[in-house]
Amino acid sequence: MPIDSNLLDRLKSRGEEVFTQVSAELMSSPGFMKAMEGALRGKDKVDATAAQAIKSMNIPTRTEFKRAVKRIDALEHEVADLKLKLNKAQAAAKAKKKKLKAAPAKGAVHRTKKAKKAG
Repeated sequence: MPIDSNLLDRLKSRGEEVFTQVSAELMSSPGFMKAMEGALRGKDKVDATAAQAIKSMNIPTRTEFKRAVKRIDALEHEVADLKLKLNKAQAAAKAKKKKLKAAPAKGAVHRTKKAKKAG
């Protein structure tokens, strides 16, 4: 049996009204506000103590870890660039070496002709 959507809307609206009313009453209560302030101070102390414990165990914080990851990424990019430059330089050196082997030196050609005449 389907639930009337109008009924659900009314229940939702009434729930929001009750929540708003209860929240307003709690916020106006000095005792509740004092308890909330105490809870927040307690949370701050727990956070500080946990941070100190992590630091004393030499465990990196989230910020330090993120900074390290960024640095590693930057170094990886630098290494990739250097590899690319190295590969280009090696290819150019091979091409130059190949070109030098293909074209004999001027003196070598001259000596070869003299050797043939003498022989």
